[in-house]
Amino acid sequence: MSTPLPPGWGGPATPQGGFSQSSQTGFNQPVWVYAGFWWRLWAFVIDSIILSIFNGVLAFFLLPTFRVDWEETPIPDASGQTMDVVDIANFQPDTISVLIPHIHAGNWHGPSLLLALVPALYFILFESSVYRATPGKRLCNLEVVTTQGERLSLGRAAARFAIKALISFPFLYIGVIIIAFTQHKQALHDLLTNTLVVRAEKSQTVTFKR
Repeated sequence: MSTPLPPGWGGPATPQGGFSQSSQTGFNQPVWVYAGFWWRLWAFVIDSIILSIFNGVLAFFLLPTFRVDWEETPIPDASGQTMDVVDIANFQPDTISVLIPHIHAGNWHGPSLLLALVPALYFILFESSVYRATPGKRLCNLEVVTTQGERLSLGRAAARFAIKALISFPFLYIGVIIIAFTQHKQALHDLLTNTLVVRAEKSQTVTFKR
């Protein structure tokens, strides 16, 4: 008789798409411990701190410098003259000119687009790499894998990030909160891309016997 796995444990998906838990006996089966909501939250916090520091340094060098020029309006006597700020006290209130600020900045569209792409490249490249995890996930001993236990392709990692950024996060984080309630601790972007986040240091192989 097979030994049931503890809650939160599981194995690779079967060819039919279901998850192999402990229905077979007398063989070695890889077993995963799914990463829960809080582990994934701490990993995301670490990644956010890393990204904030990196983007802050990058923005310092890439974003243009803003310059403010002040222009004085003519004195309201139709003379077309202007006056210095230091001379304002010598005029009556009805003859004081007004300073108008003019803000000048260089090209900021390109740098802003690059800064917006950094988080996408960060998650996509790291999660599809041999590490199978971002630095934040790696520090928490988490890995992102397919439901077959395989490394993510660039396309799957990109789709996962796009769904997370455009659906899971914007709509009241519901796509993320469901991690606490799904059987395999999957967020919406995991369910739609057939991926899992597992505890790397807990994954192991167990033997089931009759």
